[in-house]
Amino acid sequence: MSIDRRALLRGGGGMGLSAALGLGPASALAASASAANSASLPDRRNFAPKGIDLNAAYTHVMGRFAVAAAQDYLGIRATDPTRNWPARNPRDEAVAHYAALIGADPTEIAVVPSTLEGENLIGDALGLGPGAGVVTDALHYDAALAWYGERARRDMPLTVVAPRDGTFDYADFDRAITPDTRLVAVSHVTSFTGYRHDLRKLCEIAHAKGALVYADVIQSAGAIPLDVRESGVDFCCAGTYKWLMGDFGLAFLYVKASVLPHLRRVQFGWRGLVDYRSHVLPGDPPGPPIGNWALDETTAGIFEVSTPNWQGLAIASAALSYIRSRGVEAIERHRLPLIEHLRKRLADAGHVPLAPAGAQGPALVLAKPGMRARYGAELGAANIQATLYRDRIRISPSVHNDMDDVDRIADILVRP
Repeated sequence: MSIDRRALLRGGGGMGLSAALGLGPASALAASASAANSASLPDRRNFAPKGIDLNAAYTHVMGRFAVAAAQDYLGIRATDPTRNWPARNPRDEAVAHYAALIGADPTEIAVVPSTLEGENLIGDALGLGPGAGVVTDALHYDAALAWYGERARRDMPLTVVAPRDGTFDYADFDRAITPDTRLVAVSHVTSFTGYRHDLRKLCEIAHAKGALVYADVIQSAGAIPLDVRESGVDFCCAGTYKWLMGDFGLAFLYVKASVLPHLRRVQFGWRGLVDYRSHVLPGDPPGPPIGNWALDETTAGIFEVSTPNWQGLAIASAALSYIRSRGVEAIERHRLPLIEHLRKRLADAGHVPLAPAGAQGPALVLAKPGMRARYGAELGAANIQATLYRDRIRISPSVHNDMDDVDRIADILVRP
């Protein structure tokens, strides 16, 4: 039997895990979605971390609804091994959810393996190099900084803007952008300090000088409101394993539709084909041996190469559905008092917040000399998860945390 993979990408039939195992018409995924929608915050029903998990900025605890979606997908793979596509189309479902989450159109979203891979693809598609440079900042993702630094060694113009007292003066970006600047690249929320950029202001400055803007949004999408139309950002990308509550190996790349025609295609696979016609097989019409084809010019057609991570997309679809059912604004409102309570208690104990309150992202990063040596063993013994560095700590509460959780970590960190 011949399978049209492109048709399957647009949707396919089949039964889920519950039907496959004879559990009746209500699938595990549908049941979990119903439970998720009825949950209030803090949500202890859908999340069951070991101990106290305040580490969503590192990787979010997976909800029961996401686990159910993974099991649903795996059930099909286990009972029908000849089927190499899912019962439903979680790619399109997940993309539609993510597009709605950030105010984009689904045709502007491509599925890629990781956030940094998305940034690499944009850099290549823009032809970064001599005469086509980058302005970034010193708090951008470290691997991205190294990547731009390597390109600078091959004569790409590069300017790195330094922070001032934990924040940025946007006049520094304005001065840094020159006629040779093609891209301004930043982390919307930096993982180093928790600082949140004013994307709209940055885009206004860059666009006025003819530069485009890329934002790494892995530390903001799903955690704080993000609207790509309102901000004006040209490109952004986010892996799903942090605030999007999904798993590793999957990210969503946004490319503004008006910018797409100005990018070059830098990779190619069967997903970029709208049609291919052979001329060498029995019954083929005459034509060149290489065949004839038409290319897909959408964001997915240009930046998606091959079969996606179906299981990861099933998880992402369920997780994004949960986030949208709760509302990012409600999630942020739940977190804000937890962050502010921590900020006050720990600042009084000599911990220095690395981002000002007015530019605070969803994680609180505090500095104190010898942080890991002072508190690492006690936090471990109390089974409290946060991102602990030698001289700083990043605390990132989410939907499953409450004031008791943040007081538990604060009780340890206030000790000398």
